[in-house]
Amino acid sequence: MTELELRELRKTYRPRGRPPVDAVRGLDLALRSGELLGLLGPSGCGKSTTLRMIAGLEAVTGGDILVGGASVVDRPAQRRNIGVAFENYALYPPLTVAENLAFGLRARGRRKDVDRRVGEMAERIGLTGILGARPAGLSSGQKQRVALARALIREPDVLLLDEPLSHLDAAQRDTTRRELKRIQRDLGHTTILVTHDQEEALSLADRIAVMRDGVIQQLGTPYEIYDSPATVFVADFVGEPAINLLPGTAAPGGRATRLADGLELPLPVPVDAGREVVVGVRPEDLSLTGAGGLPAKVLAHEPLLESGIATVALAGVARPVTVLTGPEVRLAHDERVRIAADPGLTHVFDAETGESLR
Repeated sequence: MTELELRELRKTYRPRGRPPVDAVRGLDLALRSGELLGLLGPSGCGKSTTLRMIAGLEAVTGGDILVGGASVVDRPAQRRNIGVAFENYALYPPLTVAENLAFGLRARGRRKDVDRRVGEMAERIGLTGILGARPAGLSSGQKQRVALARALIREPDVLLLDEPLSHLDAAQRDTTRRELKRIQRDLGHTTILVTHDQEEALSLADRIAVMRDGVIQQLGTPYEIYDSPATVFVADFVGEPAINLLPGTAAPGGRATRLADGLELPLPVPVDAGREVVVGVRPEDLSLTGAGGLPAKVLAHEPLLESGIATVALAGVARPVTVLTGPEVRLAHDERVRIAADPGLTHVFDAETGESLR
């Protein structure tokens, strides 16, 4: 097992006739041996560019990449011993599954025991029954397992997974996600998972780095990212249903924020009176109350099997609020309700910087 470290890693594109574009801006990241890190963010945030630089498929503008303590930034891709499973599988159509798995080994001169290694990897990944098939006849889930097996069979120091589950349907995604976690734990490869899917990152990763505009907004465990978001962006990007973000002004005394005339929410920490803030409350941390709380009107209610999702309006507040309800709750359109938030589960951010004030 091997450690991976990125030091001030940068990538700047210089398109002809246009201003330079900073895709990755001084990334500092250290992965422990055997750790699985989720690189999470929206399209265009720099996560795939970072993966390609680590793999040696993209030139580095500045900074360093260390694998096992040794710099690889000047090594070509074929000399880095880094396995990559691409989003589009990148399988060779004329070759069988067995030949796809063996191709990289033979191309690198590793001809000894190739058939044995292919058989062992196929058994581990669940490909034994399709070794003679060609990619065109495989399902999306099978193609993804072949791509993963091909990356693993070379026994890489570091494994890079680029949106590995994006082409799978919901059932296949759940099954493959569990298989992927088991395989990574069994083999112990230091792994980076690039994804825009928060559920994928939260369920698979030991730690998550949330990226935006080439910068890491927050690095932490899945629980830290979800329960203690460092910025409004992280709070809004991670969570389904999405967090409620309500702009307001800290009321006199600094223990509540005024959302509108007569509407105040308690704050988890004191804030200078008059300061513009954004209060964040996750739908599961809001509750319907018989008395007290804030008066609201039901706009819609989706009764689901395990819970319900209510969308309500607060008088004078432009944004609707989402509340998670119990499965037994039934709410009618325009019904009047009251909602309350636990201050201990409420987040507060500076309205100008977007940074957490907790």
